[in-house]
Amino acid sequence: MAFNWEKVNPDGAIDPLPLPYCIIDEVIEDIIEATGEQVDVIEKRKRSAEYEFSLPQAGPSSFVQVPGRIACAFVEPRGTARMALGTSQGEALLVDTRKGEVVAHAHPFPEGEPVTCVSICSEAAYQEVFAGPGIDPPALPPPKIKLFAAGVSPTIFAYDIHKEAYGVLLKPSCAIHLPAPAESEERPMIEQLHTRGVCGGIWVVCLLSDRTVRVYLAPLGVPDLQDEENVVLDAPIAEGDEDEEEEEAGETGAGQEEFAQAMQVNTPMYNFALTQLAPSRSLPMPELDTITLTVFSPRPRDGAYGSGISAGQVPTLCFSSSLESNAVLAHAIPSPGPVTAPAGLELDELLMQAVPAHGVLTDPETTCQLQPRRRWCLPAKTSAVAVAPNGGIFAVGGSQGSLALVNTAAGPSLRTMLPGHYGAINALAFHRDRVLVSVGADCWVHQYCMQTDTLLARHLASAPPEPTTVLGAAACQTISLAVTLDGEGSLRLWDTKRGCKIAKMTCLGPGEVKEPVHGEEEQATIKPVVTLEQDETPKLLLTTASGFCVICMSDPPEPEEPENTEPADAEAEDAEAQEGDAKEPPPEAQDRSWLVFFDQVSLLKKLFPTLKGDVAKLFEALSKEDLLKLQPQGEPSTMEKAQLLGQRKPPPDPSARAQAADKTRLASRSRSKPGMATQIAKLTAENLRKFAAAQAAQEAAAGGAKKVASSFGSGAFMRSATMNTADRQKAEEAITPHCVPKNWQVNVRKQLRKGLSGKDTRQTKIQKRLDQLKKEVGGE
Repeated sequence: MAFNWEKVNPDGAIDPLPLPYCIIDEVIEDIIEATGEQVDVIEKRKRSAEYEFSLPQAGPSSFVQVPGRIACAFVEPRGTARMALGTSQGEALLVDTRKGEVVAHAHPFPEGEPVTCVSICSEAAYQEVFAGPGIDPPALPPPKIKLFAAGVSPTIFAYDIHKEAYGVLLKPSCAIHLPAPAESEERPMIEQLHTRGVCGGIWVVCLLSDRTVRVYLAPLGVPDLQDEENVVLDAPIAEGDEDEEEEEAGETGAGQEEFAQAMQVNTPMYNFALTQLAPSRSLPMPELDTITLTVFSPRPRDGAYGSGISAGQVPTLCFSSSLESNAVLAHAIPSPGPVTAPAGLELDELLMQAVPAHGVLTDPETTCQLQPRRRWCLPAKTSAVAVAPNGGIFAVGGSQGSLALVNTAAGPSLRTMLPGHYGAINALAFHRDRVLVSVGADCWVHQYCMQTDTLLARHLASAPPEPTTVLGAAACQTISLAVTLDGEGSLRLWDTKRGCKIAKMTCLGPGEVKEPVHGEEEQATIKPVVTLEQDETPKLLLTTASGFCVICMSDPPEPEEPENTEPADAEAEDAEAQEGDAKEPPPEAQDRSWLVFFDQVSLLKKLFPTLKGDVAKLFEALSKEDLLKLQPQGEPSTMEKAQLLGQRKPPPDPSARAQAADKTRLASRSRSKPGMATQIAKLTAENLRKFAAAQAAQEAAAGGAKKVASSFGSGAFMRSATMNTADRQKAEEAITPHCVPKNWQVNVRKQLRKGLSGKDTRQTKIQKRLDQLKKEVGGE
């Protein structure tokens, strides 16, 4: 049996809903459509040209030029003003971020060997040694702050930072020796260097090139119990001896000579491998360049800052992650035990033991192997990590936008997963332990509240329609400010308390400044300010005690491939050598780096000039509405200009202007003559009849004028001219429409006069006769 198939409209094939439900369906569709329109309006407003053009622009506070390329940088996370730098020329620099200048430098390695890792530690403390019953331990000063530097050679040098009356000095403290690398190794022995102070020493955590981590305990040094400000050298140094010593140090290595008398550390206390960083057992370990170590200690809120405050018996945590793995490992490094006497001694021998010296340690006999305390597998590969200043929260960002929080205060444990980004998280930064700032490849900046684990605000990092990827973030610890760095080298200043964007920042200073000459206030010279080259773009963003620091330098030159062609003779070789010498740039322009400082107080004063007094406290007390009012607006965008023009009234049309003038004239006449109508006639049957009668009267008047012109002096014209005024008024009211001025007949007569005047002598006589009649009528 064959079936006949027919095409049916799918919309018509569906049975319609019953009466109540179809109405509800229409209402719901209208609500959804209206909501969608509102969402589109909001999104368009966010993506419009006015998104960022109204932001003011802030410049840097100071510049510092560093010779050579900056290979590594470290800022102490305790809110101090010290920053350490390692350069490609083998210098370890100590920078004062408040003053914006280099205060000390050292050459720990031979000439030509760069400094690849630097670190500063100032939170260690001396252990109290029990001297006997009833004997109080001596009051010890805090240990010296230490600067650690590492390079290509397998040695770590530690310097004591001494503050003298004439400046800051770096004095050798100790040297840590690592095992010699294999001959085939071409990269530095130490990949990463981290330090953390504890009670009794300093943990030095090193990631080696063989993907193992070694933990050394560096001594604190003998405490300074005497005043050493006025120290006189025993033997003066002659200029010739000084030059010879510098030459010998350049040949054999300055570090080896300086640290010959310092304490030596050869054996690590702990050692562990990172084999469990692989996503699974069947997969290989991640590459060395992708591994990141984070070393910190959980601290109470009040003990997070302050010189000489140690972690006590709290273990030091070492979290390891990789860009090629979703695994995160947590190792716990136990604190060093108290100083005790050797076991197995008799009482008399025990009493004869001398009290060990403070700050001096001996190498351990064996190295202990550590196992990971916890291991987490996240939804995606790890792309960014950060730790709170007090060490209580560890944040991990994933390559697919996931964001995890690990609680470390009560033992490493996964705290929560936060709503993340649409792309990889590139950087994380904490403002104290209250706000977490995350930036991603989706060009968005998120701010999270750590008390409630909620999203506070999210904004585009740069202006649409094509925002760039955000690469870095840094948050201030004293004021609720943060800075982000995008792929184009642009900087944005954010408010972490009110969740808004404050200003755009630039690393280019003003072209000229005026400075007084020899202290004279009246005269001033124009001194050019150093400006960055076009290729010297921001590379690294750091947080300092007084604000932010941006490291700017050019990209490293690409290595040139050696040519196989050889010169034919010695003359050609000399010519090529001379040509190469001519093409070489001057030494001062070969390699340089810039430290660009942004002082937070100076930034706020420039952005909010109306704030007087303590700018930081006033800024923290502002509400979001007050902040928007105080913030100066920049040049308006095209969209803002269009909106302002749309609000203005358009100029009036000439015809409309004439109509308005007529209305004004009629209104003035109505005020002078109350009985005069000023409204427009209404379109009614009675008015149409009166308009027809008025038109007939006008035609009759025109015909009568023609008759008068043809028969001048007739009795009919005289009778019409001498008609009673009351009768004439009644006749006009009978044919005049409602809301029409009563002097319409006068206008008609004026037009007739204009048409009859100036034609010939007969018309002149008629004009005189009309004037005479007008006088007679006025007399009656």
